[in-house]
Amino acid sequence: MALSVCNAVINPSFETGNLSPWTASAVNVAKISNGTSAYDGDYYLNLQTAYGNRGNTISQHLKHLTPRSEYDFNVKVQVPSPGGVEYCSVYVYMGKNATIGKIASANIFNFGEWETLTGTYKAKRPQETLNIIAACDSEDSSVTGNVWIDDISFDGPGNCKTKSDE
Repeated sequence: MALSVCNAVINPSFETGNLSPWTASAVNVAKISNGTSAYDGDYYLNLQTAYGNRGNTISQHLKHLTPRSEYDFNVKVQVPSPGGVEYCSVYVYMGKNATIGKIASANIFNFGEWETLTGTYKAKRPQETLNIIAACDSEDSSVTGNVWIDDISFDGPGNCKTKSDE
């Protein structure tokens, strides 16, 4: 029996040990970390949020999507510790318009626990850009937070590989 592996995301759990092909919205805000804290495998992304309760983004240009087909999105996120923040938000969208391309969003109030963020998206074009933005809220605008990201999937038809289910 064969299983279809249709994740359009490359380096979904950062197991290459580097950020590529993801890009970050600012220099030195997205660091690949490893150790037992990872949700899946040995690595995860540690995304630092911006000052003033603003967010930072990681993005990846997805290819070989099937227009008008629905894709299921999943990501594991964690806020490792409060560190002066009250909560953090994660927002996922496709393309340049966060409102039209919204896939999923969540406010994270629990610290030190992996949470699953899910959503669906109907592809508009064969190539689109997936964006994940994280921001943390604090009364002190000089505080930054951290959101860990791991095990990203954008599953649907197109560019699927087949592997044996043995």
